[in-house]
Amino acid sequence: MMEKYFLFGAGINCYGVIHFFRKESIIAIIDSDIRKQGTDVEGIPVISLDEYIKSNHKEQIIISGFIEGDSIAECLRKNNISNYYKSPYMQNGFYSDSKDIIYKLNLQNSDEIVFCNPNPISRLIERDIKKINKKVDIKYIDDCNCGKVSENAPIVVTNSDEKLFVEKHLGKMLKNQMIIDINEEYRKNYGFKNEKIKKIKNIHKNRRCFIIGNGPSLRYQDLEQLYAHKEICFGVNRIYLAYQHTNWRPDYYVAVDYMVIQNDLEKIREMEGTKFIRHFYKSLPQWDDEEIYEFRGIDYKAANPQISFDMYQGIYMGNTVVFDAIQIALYMGFQEIYLLGVDMSSGIRCEDKESHFYELTGRKEVFGTSNTSEARNCLKYAAEEMEKKGIKLRNATRGGELNEVLRVDFDSLF
Repeated sequence: MMEKYFLFGAGINCYGVIHFFRKESIIAIIDSDIRKQGTDVEGIPVISLDEYIKSNHKEQIIISGFIEGDSIAECLRKNNISNYYKSPYMQNGFYSDSKDIIYKLNLQNSDEIVFCNPNPISRLIERDIKKINKKVDIKYIDDCNCGKVSENAPIVVTNSDEKLFVEKHLGKMLKNQMIIDINEEYRKNYGFKNEKIKKIKNIHKNRRCFIIGNGPSLRYQDLEQLYAHKEICFGVNRIYLAYQHTNWRPDYYVAVDYMVIQNDLEKIREMEGTKFIRHFYKSLPQWDDEEIYEFRGIDYKAANPQISFDMYQGIYMGNTVVFDAIQIALYMGFQEIYLLGVDMSSGIRCEDKESHFYELTGRKEVFGTSNTSEARNCLKYAAEEMEKKGIKLRNATRGGELNEVLRVDFDSLF
């Protein structure tokens, strides 16, 4: 009998979670955003936490909100709900199902397999591996129960919490155990890679560029200034809405938001120039255009940002497409990177009025409140790590709240 679950978090990662666990196993998706409640994701209803509590359901909750995973878990604990599991980040690439995990990790011939605790993924693996190898012994451990584990049995961890638990609490007690992190194994051996990306490595070595955000401070006359001086520029998301007001066009375009890419797919295809699109697992059509570079996104733990200097291996997410654009620019060899129109104003939803230099009408998108504090933290980290390598990141934005990156007067650059 198929197990049933609730998801918590109707954001981008829930699409990957739905594809892995299958739509028919998801009863509903809980989300705290009242504008998402009453809608659906792939036909699955979005409900409030109060609705879940009142329904008195006993099914396990899978926390599909990745960056917000800790805060969601805290919310559940405050409501005396302990039957939850934090999903790995699945949207940028994951195993197709539990059998795929078994064969990719070569678990099918194991005599004994150890998991930290029963969770939705470990239970699926246990179910399917017993169909393949009836003699396999499945064990679950915690800090009070690890003495019965065979010395060489692999410990399979399915999320970052489990890995941290094993390394911190059980490391000394289980000296010879091999720890298999299913997420690391996927990233290292099976994650999406695009060979075409190698063509652009260092093609702008020691040059400078501008990354143009869509903040309300963006001025069309500043874009004209960039156009007049033939500066190399990156545009992001819906920057094409500026085209009717200026001769300027970006040399490079970057999009990483699933909703933007899905809803504006044809507009993105029609744009001229080189485009960089984040890879999404089993959700969007394959990009066959020679001028489109699909790249791999890499998740990170909240408040612990990382940055990639090798785009071919992947680009770390940072709660803003600007962070992706910076890492692309680094791979291309730019020595000076200037931000313009990157306001990072806190508490503003992406679809709110005055959140961008443009105003959309007739849109029904609900992005949720931007985590600008996390985005600013990532940009601060990027500036510090780049400085160590002698690469300059500066904020030439007129106004806004991004003070974590050293500001420079835009007009002084010319």
